[in-house]
Amino acid sequence: MTRSFWSRGITLAVVTVGLFVTPVGGSAVAVAAAGTTPFGPERFAHNHATYVITTKSAYYRQVWQSAINAWNKTGAFHFKLSTTNAQITLKTASKTQAAALGEDVGLTDYWSKNDLLLDVTATLNPPLLKSYAYSRADDVHVAEHELGHTMGLAHNPAKESVMYYRNRSVGIKQVDVNGVKLRYQTPAGQSS
Repeated sequence: MTRSFWSRGITLAVVTVGLFVTPVGGSAVAVAAAGTTPFGPERFAHNHATYVITTKSAYYRQVWQSAINAWNKTGAFHFKLSTTNAQITLKTASKTQAAALGEDVGLTDYWSKNDLLLDVTATLNPPLLKSYAYSRADDVHVAEHELGHTMGLAHNPAKESVMYYRNRSVGIKQVDVNGVKLRYQTPAGQSS
C-alpha cells in the first residue's frame, strides 16, 4: 500500500510491504515491463546513498548488512555506511511499533522533495517474522525487499522477484537489478 501526504512541498509516502504467509486479497499495483521491476517517481539524486543500522539486535544488524552486501554486489546501487547524517535508517520495530505494523513484516517510509528522496527509514518486524517461522534467509530476503523500496523500486507482480509483495523466499534477481538501473537512468518524477 502506498499513501502520500503533502506538507510544505515535501511528500511523505508510506510503502507498506505485505509479505505474508497466509493468503490475503489484493493485487500488485503496477505491471512490470518485460525483464524490469517497476519503480515509482521518487529516487535519490544518484545511484548511491548512505545508511545507518540502528537496531541493537546483533542478529538483525547482520540481516540488514547481508541484504546491503547483496545489493552492493549487483553494482546497480551502492549503500555506504555512515556514522552521521545517513540518508537511510535501517531498524527493527519496537513492541509498540510491531503491533501497529499488524500483518506487515517490513515497512519503508520515505520523505521526498521534487521526487528526490531525502530521508528513508526501513523497518523489519521481528515478532511477526518469528511468529511465521521465517528462516535467516527469509529475513534477509525481506530486508533486500525493503532496500529495494529505499532505492525507489515498487512491487513487482512477478513471483520471481525480490520485490514481489508477498515474497519471503526469493532473493535479488536480474529483473530487480534491471529495475534499479533503469530507475537511475530515468529522471526523478517519472515512473515505469
